[in-house]
Amino acid sequence: MINLALFEWGGWNRPIPPLTFGDKNIPWETEIKYLGMTILAASRFTICLHRAKIKYFQCLNTILGKIGDVHVVGLILSLIASNCTPVLVYGVEACLLSKAQLLSISYAYNAVFVKLFKSFDVKTIRACQFYTNFLSAEHSIGAARLKFLSSLSTGTDSPAGFLCKAVGAEEVTQLTTKYGVRLPATNRRIMRQVWEVFENEQND
Repeated sequence: MINLALFEWGGWNRPIPPLTFGDKNIPWETEIKYLGMTILAASRFTICLHRAKIKYFQCLNTILGKIGDVHVVGLILSLIASNCTPVLVYGVEACLLSKAQLLSISYAYNAVFVKLFKSFDVKTIRACQFYTNFLSAEHSIGAARLKFLSSLSTGTDSPAGFLCKAVGAEEVTQLTTKYGVRLPATNRRIMRQVWEVFENEQND
């Protein structure tokens, strides 16, 4: 049995005649799951972060419940980084997030720091992240994006590499200007530049 569904980008929310396959109607869907991500029908490429955040908080609460003692900061943050954060940011290096989406991820990402360091002040939380050797959500995603785009820039023979060159130049320029790095670059070079930017923010 073959399951079929249709999905639309670009002309979203316009009337579209129904399609059939044989004697069966093919439904139009508002979202699809692909490679572990939920892609939404919209006027531009966008993903749904809701399920990832639910799984992240479930994982986070499980770890905090098992440990119990919130004073073992190093252990908790290490476990969160290994088991929870990858769930939250899975696949986002390949997506251009909106400001609202980045804020949504940052809110979830910061939750454990808020609980451990008992502060809601954004500047304080970012300082706690820096001095515990963790990037902020913004810079962690920025580093992942740079690594992803750097790998694409070295493989222009692939469809993804071609598209990166053809339509991704503006985003590449924004990121490389922000972090002062030229692509292609090694992961070590990218991380050094991202950490340098994050460190300079602590002195502002």
